Amino acid sequence: MRCRFLHFSDMHLGYQQYGLAQRFNDFGRAFLHIVGEAIAQQVDFVLFGGDLFQKRAIDPPTLLQAIAGLQQLRDARIPVLAVEGNHERAHYRDVFSWTDFLADQGYLVMLTPEFEDGQPVLKPHDGTQGAYVDLAVGQGAGAGWVRIYGAKYYGASSGRVIEGVVRAMEQAGHGGADYVIMIMHAGLEGVLDGYLANLSHHQIAPLRPHLDYLALGHIHKPYEREGWIYNPGSPETCSVDESAWPERGYYLVEVDSERTPKHRARLVPTPRRTFLRQAINVVGCASQQELEQQVERLLLTAAAGQRDDQPVVEVALEGVLAFDSNQLDIRRLQAIAERACGALLVRVVNRTVPTGYEVQPDETQPRVVLEREVLRELLERDARYQPAADAWADLSVNLKRMVLEGTSPASIIEYLHQESQRLMPYVDHSY
Repeated sequence: MRCRFLHFSDMHLGYQQYGLAQRFNDFGRAFLHIVGEAIAQQVDFVLFGGDLFQKRAIDPPTLLQAIAGLQQLRDARIPVLAVEGNHERAHYRDVFSWTDFLADQGYLVMLTPEFEDGQPVLKPHDGTQGAYVDLAVGQGAGAGWVRIYGAKYYGASSGRVIEGVVRAMEQAGHGGADYVIMIMHAGLEGVLDGYLANLSHHQIAPLRPHLDYLALGHIHKPYEREGWIYNPGSPETCSVDESAWPERGYYLVEVDSERTPKHRARLVPTPRRTFLRQAINVVGCASQQELEQQVERLLLTAAAGQRDDQPVVEVALEGVLAFDSNQLDIRRLQAIAERACGALLVRVVNRTVPTGYEVQPDETQPRVVLEREVLRELLERDARYQPAADAWADLSVNLKRMVLEGTSPASIIEYLHQESQRLMPYVDHSY
């Protein structure tokens, strides 16, 4: 048996990211691109791993986007087998979601087990509901049939659901199918640091003897494991953190049940808007103007190799400011970054530290030494005093000593005047 199918997930239609209409259109454009590829590649069927929509309550333009793509697949006689994700699932008080509506209209076949006495039951899809479908594929000597199971998002209960599904498969078998697939909206542990995924590899491994291909969704980062677990990732960028991940899009899978292995899966990247993330260390920028020049120079360099003429840009300012933080003009930096990159949007994240923080002296030293060291570190962080930070620290310590010893104010002022002229000879000291 030979066939070809396309697997994608986490489309998030309707996401007007950053409140921008252009980003709403980007997600729709990515969806239509994948639809076009499925038709161009003449696939036998399409698998969708959940989260077609960004949220459960969608507006008419979002529904129209979905129907525009699904109608093309229906016209091309390409069935779409899907499961419900966590973003689009119906509210607990409802019984009908927007993906249920699309299934009712014949655009999707939604798969998930029914439950009897708390255990999943794998019944064939009857046109309304069911856990699996059997599809006839191929022609002539390459003809055969594929069984496709599905399970919607079950969150923390996913492990227990898999246990029941495995027991049901062991009892019923797959009816002699040439190739067996299961679609699940669930994440695998160990893919993203700090991400609370649904399933460990130990929990998912019992499915292996029963499946040729496990089509996952939920985690937006692409990954595959052991030649049978596949997760294509999100076709569009749903957060700036995703910009650091590998290219992602959809899997195009060629199946030949007479071959070992039975399939070859190729991850095909989809066109998406560029996200450009630039960290800028402010150390050495003695003024707002110098910082603006640094931002412009670095972003011009970073944007030179980008494929998108209107990227989304995040500028992260890091380090210790060498000038008064009240003089830091974020709006001007945004405007400069927009011009440098031709950006659709610029977000400036200020992680800078004022000069009065993060001093780490050696507390084993005598108090007078500690005070001088703290002053020296603070002075080194101000570009005006950095070249002679040691001398300015000595001046500060001496001023404190003179006050404690009862030196007259006139003498203190005269000393300060003389020393500041010596250390900064080109500054007007007529105070």
